[in-house]
Amino acid sequence: MRLSVILFLFVFFNETLAQEFSLYDARNLFVNASDNEEMANKLYEMTKNSSIETNYKKYSYNAVAILLSSKYTINPFHKIKSFKKGKEKLEMVIHQFPNDIELRFLRFCVQNDTPKIINYKENMQEDSQLIKNNISKSSSELQQFILPIFKTLNDGRTSYSSR
Repeated sequence: MRLSVILFLFVFFNETLAQEFSLYDARNLFVNASDNEEMANKLYEMTKNSSIETNYKKYSYNAVAILLSSKYTINPFHKIKSFKKGKEKLEMVIHQFPNDIELRFLRFCVQNDTPKIINYKENMQEDSQLIKNNISKSSSELQQFILPIFKTLNDGRTSYSSR
């Protein structure tokens, strides 16, 4: 009897930990997902059961995963549908949490990587400024995630219309 209770608790806690969202893992997958479809799929799988109400960060990474899936889709109709869905989700979460620099950073990265013809670059300067003004107030973990990528993408430009 004792053994079965211990076994049950072990299995239960392992399942709970396996399903737990890790912001650290999501960030690492995001970094690799723009060049690696498998990583983009893993990010999607990790975040697919998310809602703004329960975990808005997980929801935002799900939006980015959907946006990234449009990059790897061949069918143009699915590409457009995925892009619109991801964009709507990301804009909705940013609308609810406008001062969260991680969300603004995610949008900055997406808009930076979006082709000009898609016409989704309008927030780059605003997001860049918010990140610059507030990054020093963020946790060291968030700074370590954002700064290397941000410095590479944001090379002193004041206008992003030419990208």
